[in-house]
Amino acid sequence: MREELAAKGKHPVHGLNFYLSYFDEVARLLSRDERCFIVGGWVRDRLLGLPVGTRVDVDFLVTGDPVKLAKRLAERLGGQFFVFEKKGRFIKRPVVATVLLELPPYRYRFDFSPLRGRDVEKALEEDLRERDFTANAVAVELDDVLSVGARQTLLFDPTGGVRDLERGLLRPVSLENLRKDPVRILRGFRIAAEKELELTPEFLEFVKKEGKLILEAPPEKLSYELFKLMSAERSVPALRRLYEAGLLGLIIPEFKSFRIEQGGKHVYPLDEHTFKTVEMLEKVLKEPSGYLPEGWEVKERKVMGEFGTRELLKWAALLHDVGKPATFQIREGKVTFYNHDKVGEEVVKRLGRELRWGEEATRFVGALVRYHLRPFYLREAYQKGQLGRKGMGRFWKECGAFAAELFLLATADALASGDGQEELRALREVAEELERFRKEAQERKLFKPFLDGNEIMRLLGIKPGPRVGEIKRALEEAQLEGRVRSREEAERFVKELFTERSDTRHRAP
Repeated sequence: MREELAAKGKHPVHGLNFYLSYFDEVARLLSRDERCFIVGGWVRDRLLGLPVGTRVDVDFLVTGDPVKLAKRLAERLGGQFFVFEKKGRFIKRPVVATVLLELPPYRYRFDFSPLRGRDVEKALEEDLRERDFTANAVAVELDDVLSVGARQTLLFDPTGGVRDLERGLLRPVSLENLRKDPVRILRGFRIAAEKELELTPEFLEFVKKEGKLILEAPPEKLSYELFKLMSAERSVPALRRLYEAGLLGLIIPEFKSFRIEQGGKHVYPLDEHTFKTVEMLEKVLKEPSGYLPEGWEVKERKVMGEFGTRELLKWAALLHDVGKPATFQIREGKVTFYNHDKVGEEVVKRLGRELRWGEEATRFVGALVRYHLRPFYLREAYQKGQLGRKGMGRFWKECGAFAAELFLLATADALASGDGQEELRALREVAEELERFRKEAQERKLFKPFLDGNEIMRLLGIKPGPRVGEIKRALEEAQLEGRVRSREEAERFVKELFTERSDTRHRAP
């Protein structure tokens, strides 16, 4: 009997292996004549015996209206509801209705797609044969995984996914399926790394010959797959494979020139240092409070509805030195990368636009890249006994909105650079000094200028222009340094500075 079923692409299994409590809620919303199948990654991971984890993704195929079903489920669970409409010649599931439920630290995503056809099992098989990898082309019927009747469940496996999983392989259903949706190429590298599966030689040969197809994928899909990669517990194995296959360089051209010996105190070439930084950041993010002063917190940001600061920080780690290839020089026998931080910020801005990250996410990652050296400059000054109010004041003015995240990135960068315990301790002590300065400045209201731009113009009798901004910035710095402590002192400082700069201009040839 088992052999006959296997020949038809079916396997008898115990349904409770695939059970999740929310499946009961889905079943209650189905009408008597509707059928629902659980497909893809959820089934695959249960076959592999993997733990469920805190990020749960389940794909459903339903014979009824997926939008109506998802909307009712979102209302029932108190989750978010949205609908994607896919367009293209080869799209078999044009509508995907999604329910997103966040119960920190857990995040559940349920995707519902339509299953069309009079012969439901034939339609299911056709759908599975259109999927990316055999490991994902597996399904069980929802009713069969609930407590009633779950003892003997049929697993639908028309492409041999179970056999490939037993062999530890991730095999494409067909190469043509990859051509139809090139973003599946990236997904293959991600899944293989996450699930510790081997990519087949035919897949790797296909990537070698036709990997450029990923540039034809819609930017939003490309970006989503890359953020999924960054959301993994360990992103580096997949990033390394993408880099070695040349795909990372297709998406981010600067990575084509990342095989650079950095010289100086760097213990790794640029490419290895970059991956080590992402790896160290993953370690640091497991217990961020251990690297930050009391009171410093990582602010949660949202990207694409389900990703956040953790993924953006990992992007910053991957891109923190992305400006180095363009600024590489050898001066007096030494390798230099002057202004690579500024150049890197421009690369991030371009990448954010191309991959549709959104303005806030792009600006955040760009700022981390732009200022990733600042904690090290402050540490150097601190170790020399030269960390002054001016430097600390400028830090809070320019980096205050992302101070905690910047120091976490710097810690990862330091670990990836081979810094010892003394240097790491000094980095933490700098952050503590900055926090003491911030508290003092807040108590004395030094962060808010005593005079705004309009007041400066009235006081000096001048019109709007660059000089007003220059004077205002100088006043802010003087306040933070403690040289100006009251409104009266601020007025005197502004007048003296204006007179001094006016005299200098008049004396200029």
